[in-house]
Amino acid sequence: MNFSILDSEESKNIAVVHKTNQGYSGKDLWKLKQERPELFGVAAAQNGKPAPPGFEQLREMPGWMYHRDKALYFQRESGLLYCRDPATNELYELHQGEDYGSTLTVRGDAAAVAAKGQASRNVIINDLHRAAASMKLDFSHHDSPAAMFAVYDAASNSEHTEAAAKGLHMQLLPRLAAFRGRWQNDRLQGALSEAIEHLRQELGETGGIPLAVALLLGGRLTMAATGGAVCMIFGQVGQSDGNVDNLEVVGADSEATTHCAVLEDSHLGALLTVQGVRSSGLSANRMRALARAHTMADRPRAGCVSLLEEAQKAGGAPPLVAAAVRFSWSKGSQPKKPKTDTTKVRCRHLLLRHVGCQAPLGDRRKKPTRSAGEAELEMLRILPQIAHGGAGAFTAKCKEVSECDTAMKSGDLAGDLGWLDKDVAKNRKVPAPVVRAAFLLAVGQVSDLVSSERGIHLILRTA
Repeated sequence: MNFSILDSEESKNIAVVHKTNQGYSGKDLWKLKQERPELFGVAAAQNGKPAPPGFEQLREMPGWMYHRDKALYFQRESGLLYCRDPATNELYELHQGEDYGSTLTVRGDAAAVAAKGQASRNVIINDLHRAAASMKLDFSHHDSPAAMFAVYDAASNSEHTEAAAKGLHMQLLPRLAAFRGRWQNDRLQGALSEAIEHLRQELGETGGIPLAVALLLGGRLTMAATGGAVCMIFGQVGQSDGNVDNLEVVGADSEATTHCAVLEDSHLGALLTVQGVRSSGLSANRMRALARAHTMADRPRAGCVSLLEEAQKAGGAPPLVAAAVRFSWSKGSQPKKPKTDTTKVRCRHLLLRHVGCQAPLGDRRKKPTRSAGEAELEMLRILPQIAHGGAGAFTAKCKEVSECDTAMKSGDLAGDLGWLDKDVAKNRKVPAPVVRAAFLLAVGQVSDLVSSERGIHLILRTA
């Protein structure tokens, strides 16, 4: 794109502005802007559209204006905003991200089984726009919802697993923020591959970092996997491997395998797991089925616990980790109604304590001996008994097995937490994860497995 110096006519206009303003107050200059806006090139420039506030005329680029703080260009003729690519020095059109929230919502969770001295990790970022803002990055050009789900395998080299889990999104988000135009599929795959490779080099890892990651931006899911990890999408029951709704990305030894999928309402969820689960002998169809059974009921963590339990039974050796994601689609153009729009809900819960949880002050009960994983497995077996039995079944099971203080309440109030406020700080006796999970539920719905400092919970919203 070639640009010339201002022509003589524009130079005369600028001279007129300076000459006219000599000896006049700001008020008269304001009047002049109203009467002769073409002299100022802002509100109604010649043969152009009004510029947004904060833009200044570029003398070296006739017809263009520039906002210094936002590093944006405005073309008067088209009324469009542009950015400059630092790599090529070319201008490209600024893209404003679209919001798919009226048709698509997502929720993900994960579970892990540790081995002695080894613990695989997971990272779930449900709102990348908020994460980018915390890093002072502009993310407005990316679609919503925006989320990242990842698992990191510690089986081959546990030393770098923690650093990788903390570092990948720190590598990825600046790359996604740097280009503010419309992202094509290959550019998304490239950014994810570059972030993984740069992280590998930064950690000095020669053999690669075994991981699987799924990046959701609006209606697209970009997947990457290395070191035998896998990221797969699942659709309806009965669909076979190779079906368009059952995509699968399996990682090679070190270089990332990537794929960008445009999601449709037949895509119901995604599963990420590691080589140890795959090598147990479970087929891709079986892994999908185990995850799907719970994830479709909005219980992705229970789906992961179920998958890891069966993988161990089949011979998969810890450390293991899995993450599951639920895609919820709303038909039509109307926004999906929230499960609750109130500031208070009423719930009951079941609680199983474990060795790592905290006991309330003054609690004289015998300390638990089960691990957190064992508590989750026990809850997984309880879940089918109460999932569809309503408040009566929930209350009966609470009196039978729950280790919470409220289990001893009389009548049908066993496990009753009372009314919870949406402001977590106002519920002093109820752990924050329990409150947050409660507000995701519809009346009569049983929650996913919820972990807090008190132990593992199941929650029933009653009002």
